[in-house]
Amino acid sequence: MKFLGALAVGVTSGVAAIFLHHLAPPFGIVIAITGTFAAIWSVGRSFGKRFYKLVAATSWLAIFWRGAALGVGNELFIQGDRLGNIFLISSVITLILAVSLPAN
Repeated sequence: MKFLGALAVGVTSGVAAIFLHHLAPPFGIVIAITGTFAAIWSVGRSFGKRFYKLVAATSWLAIFWRGAALGVGNELFIQGDRLGNIFLISSVITLILAVSLPAN
């Protein structure tokens, strides 16, 4: 059950971050990254293991990967412009930091 909870938190925070990163730059990126960090960190605090933070971060990355890929109608949620690149780099740094912090 904890596994599914961590998976759900990762997917939910990933979807929210993708939709927020274009909201009023640069504030949308700040909100998306802060929310991502808080969500992944809270999974570790709630469930007490780094494994669940890794599960949440992996599901977040899967959602990010899907948002950066072309859809059926050739649409992109994460553009390959300056804003999208900043979002990518800051997200990876945030995920690594959130997973590497102690779980309890």
